[in-house]
Amino acid sequence: MSKLMEVREMSTIVVAAADLDDRIAAAFGDDVKSDDVKALIVEAETASLASGEAAEQARGRALDPALTANDVAEARRQMEDAAFRRERLQTAVSRLQERLKEVRAQEEDQRRRIAFKKAKAERDRLAAELKAIYPPIEAQFRDLMTRIDANDKEIEYINAHVLPRGAERLLVAELVARGLRGFVENSVEAVRITRDLRLPAFRFDQHDAYAWPPREVSAAVLGVIPGPKLKRDNAA
Repeated sequence: MSKLMEVREMSTIVVAAADLDDRIAAAFGDDVKSDDVKALIVEAETASLASGEAAEQARGRALDPALTANDVAEARRQMEDAAFRRERLQTAVSRLQERLKEVRAQEEDQRRRIAFKKAKAERDRLAAELKAIYPPIEAQFRDLMTRIDANDKEIEYINAHVLPRGAERLLVAELVARGLRGFVENSVEAVRITRDLRLPAFRFDQHDAYAWPPREVSAAVLGVIPGPKLKRDNAA
């Protein structure tokens, strides 16, 4: 190999090494991606092996007794440079592997933050919608159920005691609304809205947790006053 070609080859190696060093340094800055760090590790490992081979070749030349003193000094310089390059790249690979873990952790945290913010925004929208919709529905439903309950009792009394001659027994409002002839069909009992539904009150009250059914507590049991029953929580 001519001196000119050797100089050109060394110049190319120096430029490539400087570019690799710059990219390795940049991997420890901000806005780096894990895929780039991973690829850089492979490139640094390859360059480290190449530097090791270059160091061995230079060492072989430096030990050649046929070389002049100047050639030996140059070969030894190349050997030391290549050995230092190999050691530096090995250290870089180790540090880059640690950096890869850091970057992957950062990327995972970023993905989690995106999911967190998305879920929180949806949560806030749903909370606002629930706050706007539920209380009016609760009030409307409680009023309706209270009137149905009163009408059910009136119909029960009429059917039992004052049914007009020749008249069919009255069905309660829920049966009429649901198109049922009774709450038991084919030996299967239907879930009754008026009896089985539990509608939590929107505003929490430890003594009155449900908007429906109403609270019914015996005053005599409470030891407050004798007489008729007060309302108490019928929730199971």
